[in-house]
Amino acid sequence: MGLRPRLLAALLLTSAVTLAVAALALLSPLEQRLRQDGESTVLTALNASRPEFAEIASEAAGGPLDHAELESAANSLRRRSQATVTILNDQLGAIYTGPSATLNVPDYYGQARRALATRKRVNALLGNELVIAYPLKISGQRYVLVLTKRLDYVASAFDVVQNAFIEGAIAGLAIALLLGLGLTTTLLRRLERLRDATRELERRGPDASPLPEDGRHDEIGELARAFARMQSRLRRQEGARRAFVATASHELRTPLASLDGTLELLEDDLAAEHLDLEDARERIARAREQSRRLSQLASDLLDLSRLDAEVQLRSEPLELGEICRAVAAEFELAAAAREIAIDLHNSPQPCWVQADPGAVARIVRILLDNALRVAPSGSRISLEPAADGSWAKVAVHDDGPGVPRSERELIFERFQRGSATGGRSGFGLGLAIGRELASRMGGGLELLPTDPPGASFVLRLPAAVGAGLQEHAAV
Repeated sequence: MGLRPRLLAALLLTSAVTLAVAALALLSPLEQRLRQDGESTVLTALNASRPEFAEIASEAAGGPLDHAELESAANSLRRRSQATVTILNDQLGAIYTGPSATLNVPDYYGQARRALATRKRVNALLGNELVIAYPLKISGQRYVLVLTKRLDYVASAFDVVQNAFIEGAIAGLAIALLLGLGLTTTLLRRLERLRDATRELERRGPDASPLPEDGRHDEIGELARAFARMQSRLRRQEGARRAFVATASHELRTPLASLDGTLELLEDDLAAEHLDLEDARERIARAREQSRRLSQLASDLLDLSRLDAEVQLRSEPLELGEICRAVAAEFELAAAAREIAIDLHNSPQPCWVQADPGAVARIVRILLDNALRVAPSGSRISLEPAADGSWAKVAVHDDGPGVPRSERELIFERFQRGSATGGRSGFGLGLAIGRELASRMGGGLELLPTDPPGASFVLRLPAAVGAGLQEHAAV
């Protein structure tokens, strides 16, 4: 069975069980309650008439029975109870018979005899007829008051209610079936769209057509939106992978070709035994530059793999000024070669943060390396650690071409490079790695909204506080 018949069966079964329970709770005691109500009506009228019969008995004490008064009291009781009233003597002879009296059934006399014998009221239900026999004593004589009332209306009322309930149950089941069909059709249509989108994603991969938007706020809508987000993320990842393959193939081809050509020329020179040392040094310098590019690419890919594997970062107090001084020292030779000055602005107070030392140093290296790539010869790069309340920051500013407004978020994505690179190529991984590392440490990496020329990047990290910081500072 598919989902639709199972849903319909469950809906109809639930409706049927609910209606069956309602029928048992309503119809089963209904007839009995109606009969009890009919009996209660007659008994209430009888109790209301007892003082009147008692007065007749009191007035007839020691004297003859006033049949007119007795008949008047019996008629009054008949009107109140809507029952047939008959008065019998102790020999079961009728001394008063109301209209439509039906005392030709022996069972009625049986109830009257029991009432005379026990001198107590006797109630009996004979088929659909209620019989109540009530003993009286007037002028020393025993009488019995017999009230009979047909309860045919009980069965009629029960049949009306039962038929109405059955018709309502049928209508309810039909409505439940129609609603179930509509609901299951809508649900299955939405699930089929998800199924088709999944099959297309399996067949075509990230190039599959996007799933149509499902704006309903229910579980299937949430599933559809989650699938759409996953598909979009896969598409972005595939685009990044293709961009990486294209970039890496181009970036790897150049240094490898250069290395191969340099080594081949050196081999030829060595074979000819007339080595030009100056030319050899120049070729070795170019080879080393290409080797460093390959090493940088390998380092970036390793960092990405660690980030994707969610390798746990360390968390310990460290002073940003020390990190910045150490990293700036690493770039002194490269900066001097391009006649660029790195200005390290020491903070008037220590800038302690709670972070991973290696990750922080890696981010500062990325920022300085990018600044050196784009800064013109003879310019200055500013490196400034500072405390900022509950945060600490490192700002890096260069005098390069800056970043266009349309690229200020693009440059933080993997394998995406800005258009203003100063003629120096890269892999488009550094800023993406820096932002992910900063986010993993509870901070952030952002580009300040400054107008070109120049760009200012700021690394923000949570400041370190507490006894652990004091202990670390003492050491």
